[in-house]
Amino acid sequence: MDFCKTHAITLKRRDYSNSSQIATLYTRSRGKIRALAKGSKRIEKKLRGSVDLFSHMEVILLQKGGTGLNLLTEWEPIHDFPAFRKDVERFYAACHVAELADMLTEEGDRSEPLFDLILDTFASLSSTKRTEVALRAFELQTLKLIGCLPELEECANCGRNLTESTAAVFSPVDSGLLCERCNGRKTFRTLSPGTIRAAVFLANASTATWDRLHLPNGISEELVSLSRGCITGVLSRPLETRRVAI
Repeated sequence: MDFCKTHAITLKRRDYSNSSQIATLYTRSRGKIRALAKGSKRIEKKLRGSVDLFSHMEVILLQKGGTGLNLLTEWEPIHDFPAFRKDVERFYAACHVAELADMLTEEGDRSEPLFDLILDTFASLSSTKRTEVALRAFELQTLKLIGCLPELEECANCGRNLTESTAAVFSPVDSGLLCERCNGRKTFRTLSPGTIRAAVFLANASTATWDRLHLPNGISEELVSLSRGCITGVLSRPLETRRVAI
């Protein structure tokens, strides 16, 4: 057994007993873990903060080997993003981020850049008026961090520069984008050069620059098609959250 003090973000939680919960956390130093928070539902615990969904906390964990649950022994809330409780669209957007972070990582996966991306995205979603931009950036950057973002600027088949192509499509079979000369009779949604340029920008932009980008409806819809196509290809099934800002 090993004690660990680290920062954590709550991605998911469920009741374990009348007084305790099991939380799925993404931590800065240990990656994704599941932990038993004993007594987290007791009144005396809530006085100093419960293990709330989406909350950013400093925690002390007792890590157990094998398949045993980790034990969350101490937690101190740092930020619980109250905007998610006041605005239903921001709440569903945060649900989408948490679900994606959970589904695209395995227990024990460790990435400090991903921890920072989740935290920065929550901060952005709690204040921005352009939630769809933050969501698309999070999706593309998460795919990039886990090594599943396809080449966005060249055709996966012939290598043609897609910013010079009149249209492209994402092909799960080819694990990338195809120009109009190589897509044959593919029925996937067409991606315009403007969408490809927006995807390249969002896949590399800092959260401070997200609000600079305005997405016309057509480009926003094409970006959804691209990112969800990539995600479905990785997971071999669609995401569960449906009501998210796009």
